[in-house]
Amino acid sequence: MRTKAAVLYAINEPLVIEEVEIGDPKDREVLVRMTATGVCRSDLSAARGFGRPHLPVILGHEAAAEVVKCGPGVTRVKPGDRIVLSWSPNCGHCFYCLEARPTLCEVYTEAAGVGTLWDGTSRIRTPGGDKIHHFSQTSSFAEHMVVPEAGCVPIHPDIPASIAALVGCAVTTGYGAAVNDANVRAGTNVAIWGIGGVGLNALMGAKVRGPAMIIAVDVNPEKEAVAKRFGATHFVNPGEVNDVPEAIRALTEGRGADYTIECSGRPEAIEQAYHSARPAGTVVPVGEARKEETVTFPARLLPDEQKRIVGSYYGGGVPERDFHQILGLYRRGLLDLDALVGETMPLDRINDGFRMLDEGVETRSVVVFE
Repeated sequence: MRTKAAVLYAINEPLVIEEVEIGDPKDREVLVRMTATGVCRSDLSAARGFGRPHLPVILGHEAAAEVVKCGPGVTRVKPGDRIVLSWSPNCGHCFYCLEARPTLCEVYTEAAGVGTLWDGTSRIRTPGGDKIHHFSQTSSFAEHMVVPEAGCVPIHPDIPASIAALVGCAVTTGYGAAVNDANVRAGTNVAIWGIGGVGLNALMGAKVRGPAMIIAVDVNPEKEAVAKRFGATHFVNPGEVNDVPEAIRALTEGRGADYTIECSGRPEAIEQAYHSARPAGTVVPVGEARKEETVTFPARLLPDEQKRIVGSYYGGGVPERDFHQILGLYRRGLLDLDALVGETMPLDRINDGFRMLDEGVETRSVVVFE
């Protein structure tokens, strides 16, 4: 079938809106119609060469959809089901899946690394028959797409498509960093760097656990009001203080925060997060730095301070489980996910969504499909 999509043909060039050919779903694959997809900084980074995506490619990984057609062997969804798409579908039987680390699934990692589905092939072609690569086995910047059954998580049809889409990435990534990886406890102190799409969700996830203090850290002074709206009790601007860790110790009886969660991916912020955690505290790096970037800690501090450094990827849990937990909290009014949604737009304006990311728009742009 033919469907409209936004195709990246060259790094640092606009996405091209055109019709592409989508093949039929094969074994344990599903053809879906996208209902909404968030415009995530990870997509923008890929369009600029971060991670060196295989070209041409259809980006997009934060999405909600409706099942159109099921391939052989599909049992977990049926046509007409409303779903959230997981951009890290897991096989359930590799070493990491059996170790309860499904976001490290070896089958997914190998296929995603070469821009294909699990069998090593693509279901997308140009009208002329040339191969187009998949992105995170989701490629949601298209009206229709074939995805693995394992990436389809059924949800209640009353969940708005724009909310469901954001749960597919930003919400789960940030929420899980606080709830799964940091495992924030009631009455503790939390500091969060980078009050963007992921950072706001880390803030909301931490708030659900009932900490005594949530310190938001961001270089943009306009983020203070945003952070406090979502539950921060204090705000630290690195551009306005001489020493961020010292500023955080001053707020926490001289010890430092029990948990520090870094969502920007900037090396200097990661170092600040480490030094801002109290001895035996937990440091959770979430933001992705470039491969060539490094961070430095004095070696003597590592054993002496007994801090735990826990890398967080896709919220560190089980996406299928966490999607339902998050949506349950949303339906009970405990997570203000509606406030995350900014401008909605048709697929034809996807390049405007990238531009808004560049401009630092506080809320998430969402492509909504008719």
